[in-house]
Amino acid sequence: MQKVFLKVLLVTVLLGNMPIHSWVQAEEIPEDIPQIEITEEAVVTENNIVKSDNVRAAWTDYGNYAQPNEEGYAYYIHADPDISSEIFPLDENSSEDVLLFTFDDAPQEPDSYAIEMAQVMKEKDVNAIFLVNGMYLESEWGREITKQVHDMGFEIGNHTHTHPNLRELTYEEQYNEIVATNQMVEEITGAPVRWFRPPFGLFNMDTILICNELGLQLMTWSFGYDWMDEYLSGPELAAVSLDNMYIRPGANILMHDRSWTLEALPTMIDGYRELGYHIVDPYLIQHQQNSTEPL
Repeated sequence: MQKVFLKVLLVTVLLGNMPIHSWVQAEEIPEDIPQIEITEEAVVTENNIVKSDNVRAAWTDYGNYAQPNEEGYAYYIHADPDISSEIFPLDENSSEDVLLFTFDDAPQEPDSYAIEMAQVMKEKDVNAIFLVNGMYLESEWGREITKQVHDMGFEIGNHTHTHPNLRELTYEEQYNEIVATNQMVEEITGAPVRWFRPPFGLFNMDTILICNELGLQLMTWSFGYDWMDEYLSGPELAAVSLDNMYIRPGANILMHDRSWTLEALPTMIDGYRELGYHIVDPYLIQHQQNSTEPL
């Protein structure tokens, strides 16, 4: 069994909500930096079916809740994120009792748990979308983690380059934020990028127009708690995630690349299934152009 080890090459210093990167030369890295182990058994091979639109086919066992159409899709997300970012069946042949797992801010520096999260989900036959920040893909460390997560079968989305409030940026500044990360992800994965989530859930018509030009569907979320101070532990996060007023068919669940989220994941997956929900494979979701119609 071949093993691949990744070393941390970057250190991130947090100042408020803005990450400031301090580059560390390879020869300065201490020998005791933790290593991440990845096994070949977890990797999705190139033999996976790719649909006619060059999007990977769903690989989880979805037969008990979804019947894809001829194009390989069974669900969609509403075209207007101001109305909803929830998941709906394309027809009556697929169940509405699904939830979507999404993870922002990966691969978070200096400690990323994205690969471990992917391994947990893979073992439980769950797929998800990891929405990445381009600033974390500037290092070989971040690129390798992203590639491994994608190779394990998970879809990679766009969460801007530097995580700004897009409403405070000009059209050109927004475009540069979004297109830079798109290009990096496509270079790393060789796959099209379909999903975009604006930081803080804030966007405007410029964002919509840019996403449409780049073929991205914009999504926000239904609920997520792992960023709130009172839920920064695995048990507390799992408890609130499984018992809140926003759990309903089609919910788009927001999570982040955090240690307590990794700890909560197994309980969340088992708990949602006990409640009668299926974790939808994102490759079953057909993306579409965002609406530009005013509310």
